[in-house]
Amino acid sequence: MRVPMFMSVALAIFATAARADGTPQWSAQTSPIKPGPSGWHFKFTPYAWLPWIDGDATVKGRDFSINQNPGQVLSSLDFAWMSYQEARRGAITLFSDVMFTKNSDSDSFARSHQFSAHVEGSVGAALSADYKQWIVEFGGMYETNRWRMSPGPGEADTTLDLLVGGRYWHQELDVDLSLDGTLDIRNLVIERGIALARSGGVDWVDPFLGARIVYQHSPTDSFVFRGDIGGFSVGSKLTWQAIATYNFYLGSHAAIDFDGYLGYRALSVNYVQGSGIDRYEFDVVQQGPVVGITGKF
Repeated sequence: MRVPMFMSVALAIFATAARADGTPQWSAQTSPIKPGPSGWHFKFTPYAWLPWIDGDATVKGRDFSINQNPGQVLSSLDFAWMSYQEARRGAITLFSDVMFTKNSDSDSFARSHQFSAHVEGSVGAALSADYKQWIVEFGGMYETNRWRMSPGPGEADTTLDLLVGGRYWHQELDVDLSLDGTLDIRNLVIERGIALARSGGVDWVDPFLGARIVYQHSPTDSFVFRGDIGGFSVGSKLTWQAIATYNFYLGSHAAIDFDGYLGYRALSVNYVQGSGIDRYEFDVVQQGPVVGITGKF
């Protein structure tokens, strides 16, 4: 029943948007509010996110704890790409977020537990790990409310958007294990005296629902707060995200306005597939500062 319920909410939001004339249907104040600019407006934001990573993972039935700080993430980073794209017309916004990271030979990413709950005997010491991840987010928003938080007359300085979307995950996690007398090597790859627990490619999609509040403090700076929750056992058991940013005007060039932003982002996911020695689990929270530049045109 979770999937039909999710689809019903999504259809209700966009059916309302389809009937709109490009401006919200109601506001939190009784006086008229000047609508936003007409036509399509676009944003492109390359950004950098330096998270702490904390949680647990299971690869080929072997359990590991994960605990990395931003410095350790950077030291093993081979390549990363992070960008947010947005297209807005009136009350309707379409958005996507693309993040790819590849870390190699990290001796801090995975720590083995003494014993695995899924495999008999000792797990073996985790020597290093290779980790590759795609997170591709896509969806739409609809502006439902505009109101003033500052006293006095004037245009609305705060807006509320409801959002619905999906988050695609692709992960590859390989952990090198030391060979010892008690290590159960079933379903492991043995190379050069090291046992490798390889997840292979693991893919899933999480639907999510959420909201965004934008507070325009002045014509040149604003605060943005966004949260969503999803998974609903369609993909992962549960996933949630929270983002808060301060945005400030940097200047203009070639008819493009540029804003910088500073903020904090937290992303959690709990995904499980398989059982026994084929079990893969990723129950991790990634959180840390985020910084970027937005081009608006």
